[in-house]
Amino acid sequence: MISRMHIFLYSNHCNVGKISNFISRNISKTSKLFNCSTIDIVKNKISNSDIKKHNDTFNNMDYSEKLINTITENNKNIESNNAKINNELEQSHNIKLLNVNDYNLNDSLEDINEKLSGPFDRCNEDLSHIEPYVTPTYNFAKFADQSNTIQQLVKLGVELYKIERDKEVLEMFLSLDFDKDIKPYIQFLHDCGVTPENLGYFITRNPKIFKEDIDDLRTRIRYLRYHNFSVKMIESIVNKHPPWLSFETQKIDKRLGHFQHNFELNGNQIRFLTVNCPKLITYDMKRIKNSTFAIKEIMGFNKLETKHILLKAPRVWIRAKTEVIKTFDYLHNQMQISHTSISREPNVLICRKSRLERRHRFLVELKRNQYDPTKPLYVSLLNLISGNDFDFCEKVAKVSIYTYNNFLKTF
Repeated sequence: MISRMHIFLYSNHCNVGKISNFISRNISKTSKLFNCSTIDIVKNKISNSDIKKHNDTFNNMDYSEKLINTITENNKNIESNNAKINNELEQSHNIKLLNVNDYNLNDSLEDINEKLSGPFDRCNEDLSHIEPYVTPTYNFAKFADQSNTIQQLVKLGVELYKIERDKEVLEMFLSLDFDKDIKPYIQFLHDCGVTPENLGYFITRNPKIFKEDIDDLRTRIRYLRYHNFSVKMIESIVNKHPPWLSFETQKIDKRLGHFQHNFELNGNQIRFLTVNCPKLITYDMKRIKNSTFAIKEIMGFNKLETKHILLKAPRVWIRAKTEVIKTFDYLHNQMQISHTSISREPNVLICRKSRLERRHRFLVELKRNQYDPTKPLYVSLLNLISGNDFDFCEKVAKVSIYTYNNFLKTF
């Protein structure tokens, strides 16, 4: 029956797919011919060149021999494929066994460890590195134990609680190395005349100086020296107003030119103003212009008087404009003090109106309110506002502090 089937199949020149379908319908699964029905194995395992070679051989064989050879080769391919699959399964199985053994090895090593101590046993181990979980914070306290930079800043006297409110400054100090990043700036500040006891104050007032390029800082010092500022003048500027060094040279030059041009100051006067009040040079220009307008237009001081006020009491431009106007109004309209007298002692404009009013009215009760320098019992405006209440009673009012306190109760 098989030989007839061979003749029938190849006499009609059937393709492989038809042969497979015919065998699967008519041959038992236990038969060897059934293995030839897997068309996928034939396609995957036999290349095109092999198929062409087989076709050439088939042309030289009779039909029965061709079919027998095909069946034999397919069986060999199936057996080799099964062998590969079995090898892959064995390898994966061995890997799984290796992993299991690895886990067993770890478990056995853990079993070898010593038994943990009980909760009431005495502990001789150093546990100082263990610390509680701390949530994110915006102060230096969390990092004080681990950061050498923070510890050194505390030793220098830096008031960290004043600068930790700025998150940018907080992150900057935590990222800096004290020896590498901060020491060169401290050396530079020392060369500029900042004393060791004043370093803490300087860094507290200008912590962002460590973000400046140190060559730019040297250029700003050289600018002052070029404009005939002496070494002592520079030391005074840097110690009085630490933020000065954070201003670019072009801005400083522009501001100095503004004061020199608008108030007709010469070189010595502009240097005197800068040393006397360096904060004014770096102050908000809009507020400076508003204060200048108030002094000239609202209060009525002329150019010369305004210049005298600027050189003697530059903080008048820094104080709030409304407060200065209140003090001037009481001086000029209530106490009848002239513009000339005020410009001679302009520091009186910095005094609070309430303080000035209390002392003036007390002198009125004593009949000692004499502010004309050409007459006897003259009371200087500067003495009127200076010192504490005890000094005022002793040097100006010439009465006891007890009398002044009783007067204040009726004020």
